Amino acid sequence: MKIMLKLKIIYLTIIIINFLLVNKTSAQINNYWSMGSNTLSTLLGGAVVGDGAGDVAIFYNPAAIRVEEQKKISLNASLFNFEFHKYKNALGYNQDLDYLEWGVKPRFLSYQFRIKDNQRLTYQLAIFSRIDQLTELYDQKTIKTKSVIGNEDLDYTASYDLTRRYRDYWFGLGASYIINSKLSIGLTLFGSGKSLRYYQSSVIDVEPEVTIVNKNASWRSLEKQYLYVVSLIPKVGFMYDFGQLSIGLNITIPSMRLWGDGYAKRTLSYANVVYEGELKDDFYQNEYNDYIVANIKEPFSIAFGTTFHMLNSKSKLFFTTEYFAPIQTYYLLDNSKISAWGQGDFNPGSDYLSYKYGARQVINFAIGFYHRILPALTFLSGLKTNFSSYDPSNEGKWGSVNEYVNMSPSLYHASFGVNFSFRANTVVLGTEYSFGKRINLAQLANYSYPGFFDEEQHIALQNQKENIMTYTVNSIGFYIGYAFDF
Repeated sequence: MKIMLKLKIIYLTIIIINFLLVNKTSAQINNYWSMGSNTLSTLLGGAVVGDGAGDVAIFYNPAAIRVEEQKKISLNASLFNFEFHKYKNALGYNQDLDYLEWGVKPRFLSYQFRIKDNQRLTYQLAIFSRIDQLTELYDQKTIKTKSVIGNEDLDYTASYDLTRRYRDYWFGLGASYIINSKLSIGLTLFGSGKSLRYYQSSVIDVEPEVTIVNKNASWRSLEKQYLYVVSLIPKVGFMYDFGQLSIGLNITIPSMRLWGDGYAKRTLSYANVVYEGELKDDFYQNEYNDYIVANIKEPFSIAFGTTFHMLNSKSKLFFTTEYFAPIQTYYLLDNSKISAWGQGDFNPGSDYLSYKYGARQVINFAIGFYHRILPALTFLSGLKTNFSSYDPSNEGKWGSVNEYVNMSPSLYHASFGVNFSFRANTVVLGTEYSFGKRINLAQLANYSYPGFFDEEQHIALQNQKENIMTYTVNSIGFYIGYAFDF
């Protein structure tokens, strides 16, 4: 027994180190049901508010935090995930972008325990990456064209570069209290640390092949920033067991910001632009600010779930639905405010460096199915929606505030796998397929017609963006989960 315990401790230590060093889960900031959890709940489609959440009850419904007499440690050992992204007409007609992202992604670690003095009270600690989203795009094109004046040969070169990294790590302490054999209540307090690293550039150069005839023309747009936000997120849960049917309710309180700030740099310029036979005045605007107040909000939500135990005593059917309240458009990065520790060195500025965010109300649905094939082997499957909430306003003052490049598709997930146990060990193996698509999006850039000019919007050597882009994502993930009691 001592040898087995030592081996488990060594194995757990290796996984924890791996968990802390390598964590890269792809998801969307706008899709509330994209989160890093353990494999059992994932393979059931997340439809576990009414019971069955197991090791991840601290997130889905704290009233279900229950263990047997022994302590339990659970972790998602790894997730090997492939994602294929395609952007049709992203930089002009028939100018597409695509890339394949893949990686090994450990995600969830929890510890459940009871205190001997009160067997009605159960505690759980958990740390996980709810979202770790990475977007990386780059493309360049060079074509031959003619100058407006003199019909001279020109080389037109345009490049687009986008890197966007959004991370959201959660750490929480939860507890459930058994009021009687049928009813239990629970409470969780999460701390959330979110960060966004964003870089977008569009560069255009027009160079005459005979340099003595015309000057070079150029257009530049650069956005670069980093921000972080720390907040508290409470959850309250209730669960009632009727025997064959159990129901659960999970209420998530809107996030409470503790602190957060970031820096931003933005440059927009053009030079030597000729439009309709006239040389236009050069334009240059560059601003930088630090300790800009940042905020990323989580909405109020309420989830209801049921778990039905079928008469054969081998199968369970799960259902969950969750309502997410809207979030009125707000400054995610507010350049008119400087955080307390930056005042004196940096001054508030204009909306040139501010960015907005907002969300519509969303209702998601999930179903899961559990069937025990053998005493130590069960089959799991699930389906769920994951609708996009992204919806910032363009009315009034918000019309001139910057937006992030955001595809924000609704996602749909299907999963299945098996769970088997031996002695005090439990292993879960499974896979999940996800699909999302959105049409009529604004292009990332439009390099189709290089002769357009708009002095008010500072657009030159390109065309206005059109709503003709289609974004599609297909992903498949392979899960391995492990838990043991001691």
